[in-house]
Amino acid sequence: MPLKKSYLRLIWEAEGFRVIKNIVSWFYFPNFVKNVCLLRTVFAIILFCFAGAQALGLPRYENYRMVHDFSQEWLMYDHQEKVYVPYRNDPDQELKSYSLHLRLPSFPRAYLLIKTGDKTCNLFIDQALDRVSKGDEWIVYSIDSLRRQYKKEKIYISFLSLSGPSEVVAYVGFPSGGAAQVKGKEGAREVVRLMPRAISRINSGVAIAFVLSLVVMSFVSSNYFRVFGKYFSLREVLSSRVKEDLFMIGKPLDRPNLFFVILLSVMVGFFFLLLESGGWRIIEGSILFQSGNTFAVYAINYFKICLIVFVLYVLKFFFLNIVGKLFNLGKVTDLHYFKVVQCSVFFFSLLLVLTLIMYNTYIPLPNNLDGFLFILLIIFFVWRALLIYFTINRESNVKFLYLFSYLCIAEGLPVILVLRLLF
Repeated sequence: MPLKKSYLRLIWEAEGFRVIKNIVSWFYFPNFVKNVCLLRTVFAIILFCFAGAQALGLPRYENYRMVHDFSQEWLMYDHQEKVYVPYRNDPDQELKSYSLHLRLPSFPRAYLLIKTGDKTCNLFIDQALDRVSKGDEWIVYSIDSLRRQYKKEKIYISFLSLSGPSEVVAYVGFPSGGAAQVKGKEGAREVVRLMPRAISRINSGVAIAFVLSLVVMSFVSSNYFRVFGKYFSLREVLSSRVKEDLFMIGKPLDRPNLFFVILLSVMVGFFFLLLESGGWRIIEGSILFQSGNTFAVYAINYFKICLIVFVLYVLKFFFLNIVGKLFNLGKVTDLHYFKVVQCSVFFFSLLLVLTLIMYNTYIPLPNNLDGFLFILLIIFFVWRALLIYFTINRESNVKFLYLFSYLCIAEGLPVILVLRLLF
């Protein structure tokens, strides 16, 4: 605990005074300095939140309640008989190969937890390399996600390592607080079946994300209600006439537009968290995010997604300015950036509402969620690029070849990178 407190103290000493100074500067300096102060303040507050959450909320795998232990069920593949047989140790064989047989329908909404030995381990699922563990590492799989991904009722998880199976911990568990379905024995006169209430930490994370999204949206709509109508009106989004909006376009990083970028970041993070609760492991295995099934882990990952999206959209503005200078487009890049944020806010708002309806009415997500979401994002990016093209073409005198080349670099390249990272 002293280490955690000192970590928080270092963050506060580095960023806390800057936050106070920026708040004071907000009231005494021009708009440009205010915008810079706002950006630095937002980054400092989010960094402080990350530091506190990471110091207090590291993943704890003892929070899983074991329901099935694999310690006595290790198998090995017999190449002569071409079947799996019980594992037997061969002292002459330095590199050991052993497997587990997992029936996915037997453990709905459960998690498979594996702790590898102290040596490097290659982990295979159905004879395909899934990941390489450096040793002494916890790996958590959602069984529902495995069933959706492999579309099988049983799979084989194989290990290739210098460590033996006695050094590996593998079991199926539910988050502590209640299993998904625990049914008692039925009697002849039984009418009511009692089941313990399951406590889902991802539901708590979804609730926090929902409250935060409402708070940000309420703040933006109450303080910038005129700008709010420009972003959430279908007529304004589809319109290519934006001369009356020049007071917003001329200052892309002004407070109103910046708060809408923050709102967009919060909504995208919320949408990713809902997909995570539906079984699509978007961030599993990434070095940027933590793994586990605790509320703190979900909260940390949610705020990290929000921060990443916010930084990417701010960098998008500078990227558009650099590309615009190469094509000598001037202020056209400000118009482009405004339409990017406007279309993104409207699209992800609709997508978030539909996902929330499915989440609260227990409508299952499509089995082929990757392909469905990929097609949906492709349609959105193409629609946004066409809308930006017609808007710029109407409001400026840029030649077709220049405009087409500019959009290929400014829109096509980032879209390809984003889709490649997600899928």
